[in-house]
Amino acid sequence: MSEKACPTCRIITKENVCPKCKSSSLSDDFGGLVIVFDPEGSAIAKAMDIKEKGRYALKVR
Repeated sequence: MSEKACPTCRIITKENVCPKCKSSSLSDDFGGLVIVFDPEGSAIAKAMDIKEKGRYALKVR
């Protein structure tokens, strides 16, 4: 099963529905990977407006 990224919230998942925003329009065409462990203390998470731990795509096509 391949990984997909949600174009809405950019979370990466193996599911067919986004576990975060429940969107079903996931894309397997994404680039970059950011793993956020501490969203409150991370400058990258703040810049990407990420509020929860997880794996996120930098760009979703």
